[in-house]
Amino acid sequence: MESGLPELRDLVDRLDRLVPKEGARLRMPADADGNTTAGTQRGYLRLGVELLRAGLDPADPAAAGERAHVPLVIEYLMTSDSQPPFEVCELVEDPDHLPPRARKLGAVGQLMAALMAVVVLGLIGLGAAAVLSWMMR
Repeated sequence: MESGLPELRDLVDRLDRLVPKEGARLRMPADADGNTTAGTQRGYLRLGVELLRAGLDPADPAAAGERAHVPLVIEYLMTSDSQPPFEVCELVEDPDHLPPRARKLGAVGQLMAALMAVVVLGLIGLGAAAVLSWMMR
């Protein structure tokens, strides 16, 4: 693979010249769970070019900290109502030992968490009122 990197870089440079940045736009949600990514054909093509370029030139792990990251530059593609779906793209050698994936609560999970917080706060308030009532006797 290492021996083919110069040729791949040449191909990516050629694709970069063939797919103009003008008119390349994407609207991306913060997470892909049931949300739609929409964009122009150039937007999707430019995303592919940027992914290839980032994969070919990972950041130096010594400069980035413990892990190497992939310097993906796609801000120019995003519409104003987009949210980047990823903040950092890490480069790993062994995909079988990836760090655990953080899971976000869905709408029902958020509702249940809020309900539990209200119940806990209510119980704390009742407990405090009972203690104050007992102390006032």
